[in-house]
Amino acid sequence: MRIERLSDNKVMLSVSYEELREKGCLKKHILEDSYIWHEIFDEMLDVIEEQLDIDTEGMIAIEVHSMSGDELVLILTIDHFDFLDKVDEVPAESEDTLGCDLTFKFQDIEDAIGLVHDEKKVREIQSALYYFKDAYYICFSFDFDSQYDGLEAALLEYASPSSLPEEMLKEYATPVIQKEATKKIYEFFVKKA
Repeated sequence: MRIERLSDNKVMLSVSYEELREKGCLKKHILEDSYIWHEIFDEMLDVIEEQLDIDTEGMIAIEVHSMSGDELVLILTIDHFDFLDKVDEVPAESEDTLGCDLTFKFQDIEDAIGLVHDEKKVREIQSALYYFKDAYYICFSFDFDSQYDGLEAALLEYASPSSLPEEMLKEYATPVIQKEATKKIYEFFVKKA
């Protein structure tokens, strides 16, 4: 596999069909967008992160440059989400009372279990749990800002804010629990203990 950096967020990736066959991936797996291809593609992203020190977390546009001959050549454009930087601040006098959706990244499932064990109120928040790139993400739907304010300290103790929107996680991550995630984590891991 050859990797070449084209710009700050563009990478050319060349991998031979022989390398893909050794990993159990045939050309049809790529064309069918199969699970095998997704696993190998994730491995390639890990190599890009290691070799070029590029964070591949974000939306990735994939351009198939060539599928002929002995290799597959892809050009990847990585768009990093700076979600929190793009949100306009709401003036204090017109405070948003309609709520917000926020995503938090947990390095390990144990951190999510710790949160729901220690903070009873978080179990009542509508939430969804996803697994993406060796981490867990919980998307919370807060009914109003003060609901988040009351849980902010506990959330930041166990997780870090993520700029990945739920729409992206729905498309690219593995869904683990899609409704009432914190309540179900509590029921599965804490209540039974």
